[in-house]
Amino acid sequence: MTFVRLADVARVHGEGATAVHALRGVSLEVGAGDLVAVMGPSGSGKSTLLNLAGGLDRPTSGSVHLGEQDLAEVRDLAALRRRSVGYVFQDRNLIDSLTAAENVMLPRELDGLSSGRARREAMAVLSELDAEDLAGRYPEELSGGQRQRVAIARALVGDRRLLLADEPTGALDTRTGDEILGVLRARCDAGAAVLLVTHEPRYAAWADRVVFLRDGMIADHSHVVTGSAR
Repeated sequence: MTFVRLADVARVHGEGATAVHALRGVSLEVGAGDLVAVMGPSGSGKSTLLNLAGGLDRPTSGSVHLGEQDLAEVRDLAALRRRSVGYVFQDRNLIDSLTAAENVMLPRELDGLSSGRARREAMAVLSELDAEDLAGRYPEELSGGQRQRVAIARALVGDRRLLLADEPTGALDTRTGDEILGVLRARCDAGAAVLLVTHEPRYAAWADRVVFLRDGMIADHSHVVTGSAR
């Protein structure tokens, strides 16, 4: 099953002589069980690709589908993103005034779930990530790796099967980064789809496929990783 499909997508910022072509005719599919790493130099379009895949931005041309839904035809993109897509960013974006469990509960409560059910779902995914003991702590009481586990739990809670991760290991030491990639890989092996932006070859080595971007275009998408990091 294909979770996200980008077809001949372009994204242009500005007009005329000052126009910036962030992406140029990019096509990519990510399905159940796929962990796809996106690499490339700064300014190559990696974050733009991730934003388009998750509906945070709209393409100038081409189409983006989440499952069978064309995002151009979706009125309430925020609700679709909240229910279908999980985001993990380098800075984690946890809310300091909420405990770990409350941070994970938040998107489900925004969907109208009762606090009791949202907490049960939050505790279940925290347990899956071996982070149940962090539930009552605030972000300032957590290490970098622990905060990232909470951020991943928030991204996975509910029935969201597409996970978008933008440099999720950038602020972590090597051992903790490997642990986080292990979490992403395990979730992917359980049937989720993961699109990972990274500068680090060691983390790309956890992927099934690696897409290389340069100047907003796919320079190489045939590289297959054998899983030596697993």
